[in-house]
Amino acid sequence: MSESSAAMSEKQSTRSPGESPATAFLTTFNEIEGFLRETLGARRSDSFTWMVRQLANRNRLTRTQTDALRSFADLRNAISHGEYRGGRPIADPRPDTIEEIRKLRNVLLAAPTAVAVLKQDRIIGFTPESPVNDVLAAIRDTGFAQFPVYREGNYHRLLTSRSVARWIAHDLGVNGRIDAANVSDILRFAESTDRAELMARTATVPEVLECLGSRDDTGHTPEAVIVTENGHGDQRPLAIVVASDIPTLLDAVSF
Repeated sequence: MSESSAAMSEKQSTRSPGESPATAFLTTFNEIEGFLRETLGARRSDSFTWMVRQLANRNRLTRTQTDALRSFADLRNAISHGEYRGGRPIADPRPDTIEEIRKLRNVLLAAPTAVAVLKQDRIIGFTPESPVNDVLAAIRDTGFAQFPVYREGNYHRLLTSRSVARWIAHDLGVNGRIDAANVSDILRFAESTDRAELMARTATVPEVLECLGSRDDTGHTPEAVIVTENGHGDQRPLAIVVASDIPTLLDAVSF
């Protein structure tokens, strides 16, 4: 058997015995459609392409996923409304197409959690009383730009490198010296856009991507997502997700 024939045989083996390629494709497509409808709470009258567009607008689907789903919708329509002979469509999807839609189904229906993908072992946080030098050392040693600040065991604010820059510029402008002593002095220069959202450990990669892309009333997206056990501010952070993590998250849901 040639290499190409062996590959074709392996792909065809993904179908159940006696199942036509068209049936295999439509079955998987219907599973995806049901998932999208449940995710959105959509009505039966809402079209597949409308649901795809809604989730894409919410950053729940990547561009690759969106394009693939639209192509699959066109193929579904061609199979469903095309000519039939003996109760079967005269054209069947290729085995690699069936394999691709099944891979996408698995990614969508069993999306990994952000915590599992990022696996952050070191979470650096501060309190309002933390020395300024500790913050500067953390920025220098880790390259991190966002840090959660906890007051009496509860999440208080997000400290960003931009806040630090504003504080330094102000202090140097006053007397040519850096006089601030602790984090609370830096937080005086934080802005409303320096914010984080809290999410639970169970938050999936698409859900975190959606949160990072969601704009508030002022049109700004959050600087970070802080993941805790149940999404509560009095729980220790398990992961801090920022814009630089987006490529890793997208890779986790590629197919």
